[in-house]
Amino acid sequence: MDFEENLLKLEEHFYQEGFEEGQNENLHNNFMEGKQFGLQVGFQRYVLLGQIVGLCDILDSLDLQNIMLTKNIASVRKLIDGIEMNNDEKNVEQLEKTLVKLKNKFRTILLSFQRLTKDRKLKKHLNFDDVDDLSRMIGGKMQTFVEDEDVSEAKTTQDQMHEW
Repeated sequence: MDFEENLLKLEEHFYQEGFEEGQNENLHNNFMEGKQFGLQVGFQRYVLLGQIVGLCDILDSLDLQNIMLTKNIASVRKLIDGIEMNNDEKNVEQLEKTLVKLKNKFRTILLSFQRLTKDRKLKKHLNFDDVDDLSRMIGGKMQTFVEDEDVSEAKTTQDQMHEW
């Protein structure tokens, strides 16, 4: 009888040890997946900003001597410099508002550039849709969705299901 009781305790001990080991491994894997997901989403959010800055640098280097173009480029740089790159709810909401302004201002820059270079017989002008498509190709697509969360009163679309 004492022998059977020891066997049951031993079995329970190994069961508990295996359970804890599996739980710890799961926690580690979830942490790594969360880290990878966060890096991917962060990259996808900011790749367009990097492209805009790069294209503004190129347009500046062309020295087109257009006051409005130079002013718009400076305005875009100022908007980008004002973006806080963290995941605070307030900053995410501000980022989404700033992105709308940036996209519209950058469209204006590209249109101005097209007008300035229309006599150069370029086969195709760069437009914002081309830049946006390229950033989506580079960043890739990721479906996101948070379960069991009421998004009807959400201030941002950050955690709602959509392609990033």
